[in-house]
Amino acid sequence: MIVVVAARISEWIQKGEISSGYFNPDDRFKKILVVSLLPDQPDNAAVGVLCGTREVSFISLNLLTASGLVCSAGFSPWFVERLIQRSLLPLLPRGESFVVRSYGDSFAGMVAAILGKVLGCRSIASIHTTHTHIPDGEPISLKGRLLGWLENKSRTFAHEHIDALAPVYSPIMAAIPKKYHGKTYVIANAVAIGPDNIKSDYGRSGALKIISVGRLVVGKSVMPLLEALKDLGGWELTIIGDGPCREEIRNWLRRQGKESQVRLIPTMRNVELVSFLQQFDVFATHTAYAEIPKTVIEAGLVGLPIVLNEPSSFFAHEYKGAPVCWVKGDVTSYREAFRKLGSDSVDLQELGTTTRSHFETVFSPDSSGKKMADLISRTPNENLRPWNKD
Repeated sequence: MIVVVAARISEWIQKGEISSGYFNPDDRFKKILVVSLLPDQPDNAAVGVLCGTREVSFISLNLLTASGLVCSAGFSPWFVERLIQRSLLPLLPRGESFVVRSYGDSFAGMVAAILGKVLGCRSIASIHTTHTHIPDGEPISLKGRLLGWLENKSRTFAHEHIDALAPVYSPIMAAIPKKYHGKTYVIANAVAIGPDNIKSDYGRSGALKIISVGRLVVGKSVMPLLEALKDLGGWELTIIGDGPCREEIRNWLRRQGKESQVRLIPTMRNVELVSFLQQFDVFATHTAYAEIPKTVIEAGLVGLPIVLNEPSSFFAHEYKGAPVCWVKGDVTSYREAFRKLGSDSVDLQELGTTTRSHFETVFSPDSSGKKMADLISRTPNENLRPWNKD
């Protein structure tokens, strides 16, 4: 299998965001070639862990560089295909049968579709983000606008020419034209939470320990949480994340005299984060994005009660029946949620375990891995249906 990414694997490794077998769903594939569109030299052993197999190769195509964009005439399909034929095909083993999977449906998706055409094999694009909704006030630079235009152009090509699309959660469907729903399969993202990371001790003596994880940006502001907690007693808040809103939070803490109750941690390796989560009583966040944050999935799989604002647009099918503490998103609604969770009227253990049960059912790595492997290999699976067949 050929895996195409528009990312630097070395950065994933540095952040601790690699999971064993992440590139190899259901351990189905014995040989994996990882193709990055960016200059990169990741550790071979770490790439092997991602692929979950010994027969691993890694190639950087350098297409997403200034020179690469010039040579490809702004990622034009005809030029990209010529570059692939010249730079990648000579490096592939002869006499092999291939399948291609991209992580992303824009640049990586286009390359996967072209590789599928050139090699005469099946191509799949996994989609992990939604681009149709940008929160109000989110700044977009000129470079960001240009990159967005190139991404949209590549995405349009990929959606038309790829054999199958596989978004990891249902809100992404809003970004996929209906004419392609017949080849679109929603398959949950495989999030690895080991048995040692699952919360077992729900005993609480003292302050309600709350954790929030995510980028500190306009669309994920933690200010509603802070304002809600301001006049309540008996709480501690840990915020893990960094971004342009960090200074705003620091200034607020100084003005309100809450530095002792709020801990700011700019970054944490993912493997450490999922272990860290079980020390808390509640996970809370606020997002204006049309997505299911990976951090929410991780908190749910650990077994934390979750406080989350109701989405303003597409309500994710994955949340249906989830025992999430839904709030309107304003200060008052968060305050009431925290007050209730901090009282004796809520059994945090029951809420946490039912939350974990729901998230394990929806986001089971074993079930997701089998579905993805069957989709890639065209293996019949009665649980694998196109979106327009549901």
